[in-house]
Amino acid sequence: MDALIKLIGGNIKKIRKAQGLTQEKLGKKAGYDYRYIGFLEQSRVNPTVRTLEKVAAALNFSLRDLFPKNSEMESGKKGAPPKATEREIIMAHIMKDLNKADEKTLGSINRIIKITVSKKK
Repeated sequence: MDALIKLIGGNIKKIRKAQGLTQEKLGKKAGYDYRYIGFLEQSRVNPTVRTLEKVAAALNFSLRDLFPKNSEMESGKKGAPPKATEREIIMAHIMKDLNKADEKTLGSINRIIKITVSKKK
């Protein structure tokens, strides 16, 4: 269980940093003190599912995204937080930018993405 908590904390930190958020800003968005966010990232607390839902929502990610993949759990680096891949960093930046868009703009962007991705197949 400790390894899982460390990986979740590492994922929270990785996503937060990729979005350019401080612990204080994430704390305000999620409704928690910045020190508690630090405790989450350092695996010093055992968060409830509700807490993780609030943090995930504040990061514009799903709760599932905070949990490690099976390969991370089985790796030899059980206590080390995973490093963000280039793809994850780009996705976090895109999510941050999309969060500022209105519904009409989001619809246009969605159509562009569908066209672009379907051409790659």
